[in-house]
Amino acid sequence: MIEGSSDGERPPWPWVFTFDESKIAAVRVTCGAKLGLTAWTSTAVHTPTATGHAKQRALMFMDVAAGHLAAGRVEAAFALGGQALEIGLQYRSGRIVERGRSLRRSFSTSSPSKAVREFDERLHGVHL
Repeated sequence: MIEGSSDGERPPWPWVFTFDESKIAAVRVTCGAKLGLTAWTSTAVHTPTATGHAKQRALMFMDVAAGHLAAGRVEAAFALGGQALEIGLQYRSGRIVERGRSLRRSFSTSSPSKAVREFDERLHGVHL
């Protein structure tokens, strides 16, 4: 909170919000996924459930999935990514679906596992 406000009122929500430990952990996971720091994403496996909004939680799941993929845990990555994708489809969120597409593009193999094939089936033909 800002101290010394001239009118004594709190600033409106979009500009200032509570930045607690769960928010710090969520930002750490997101940064770790973008920077390829698997230790940051794998140590915070339970962090995605800390966020209150389904869309934010789905984006966090995608970040953790990217961390699993970077660490070589393909099954865990696409299982978690599939959960996030389901939320994205439920809310018709193009941002979540595009994050899922990005996750899938970052992995290539000649013989995809069952989790990857299921993820591909969910993602196939999605137009938002």
